[in-house]
Amino acid sequence: MFYSFLWKKIKNSEERTRTVKNLMQLRRQLDRSVPSKDAEDNLLLATFNIRDLGKRNRRGWGKRLPESWFYLAEVISRFDFVAVQEVNQLEEWQHIMDILGHDWEFIATDETDPKLGGNGERMTFAYDKRKVWFQSIAGEIVLPPSMLISGAEIEVDGATIRAGNQFKRTPFIASFQSGWLKFDICTVHLYYGASSGAKLGQRVEEIGTIANYLSTRADRALGEDRALILLGDFNIVSPEHKTMKALTNNGFVVPNRLKENPTTGTKMHYDQISFKTKPEVIEYIETRSSDPLKQNAGVVPLFETVFTDNEFDTYKEVVKTKTTAGRKATTTVELKKAYRNWRTYQFSDHYPMWVRLQTDSSEAYLQRFL
Repeated sequence: MFYSFLWKKIKNSEERTRTVKNLMQLRRQLDRSVPSKDAEDNLLLATFNIRDLGKRNRRGWGKRLPESWFYLAEVISRFDFVAVQEVNQLEEWQHIMDILGHDWEFIATDETDPKLGGNGERMTFAYDKRKVWFQSIAGEIVLPPSMLISGAEIEVDGATIRAGNQFKRTPFIASFQSGWLKFDICTVHLYYGASSGAKLGQRVEEIGTIANYLSTRADRALGEDRALILLGDFNIVSPEHKTMKALTNNGFVVPNRLKENPTTGTKMHYDQISFKTKPEVIEYIETRSSDPLKQNAGVVPLFETVFTDNEFDTYKEVVKTKTTAGRKATTTVELKKAYRNWRTYQFSDHYPMWVRLQTDSSEAYLQRFL
């Protein structure tokens, strides 16, 4: 982390002092809840939907404060690899990369055309180059005609084909390695639609389609001693819901600890990390411990130490003068409600979800020669 950028990116001394104090509290929270990064044995991998990062039209909630870039960078820095959804224009993202420093690199797609039904975002992988290296293979997933979403069968030149849609936001897959661990990783931000009816059905179909599409590829990757990781914002409702079954029915496994932890303040399980890999990988993740720092999976709750309920008085003038909802608020209750929404556009409305993976399989390799 390049904390020296505090003086470059935050000109106001009072705001800078506040940022430093908040960073120290956030650091202590992360120290208590996320295992330390190590040099060789493990990979800390996360997924993080950062609400409308860099988006020009933020539904009237105003721009991110420069201090928010530091809080986001602090969270990302605690991991070795992070799949980030909802990166729009790159200006804000570049501020975060500046703060992370020269050890960090990223790969991103172009913006998805909003006419396809998404919000013009990019899929992004950020990684610590000291621990992870890109294997020069990346691409967006384009479905064959037989797997298109919500399509109807039609006759073309005597053949029956299915006419339908690609994903609203195209999944992004790339190949990486960390230590002995070689992995293909696909990040998604799938269609939400609605909580019931045909649009919910389309969401379920998108989840099942990406899992089905990657299932055969995952089997092939296992034959090459590679893991396939499918993660991101699936808009899954709960572990028991048909949105989750659409993922797991195709052979992908979600660790139990991740199923147990919602990733939003509204207790939804939208974000997930799933695997189709060797049993010992899942067994390692499932290992339980009462000590948070010895656990192998978890979720980082936001707003425990930054943009807390108790900081309402600190930010209420910003909310009142620089957001549409704040300007319309006529009571303290309404302004507090606006503050709780505003802070999700500063930090996020999704919590980071993470797993710790073993990367040192040298012992197993040597055993092959005995």
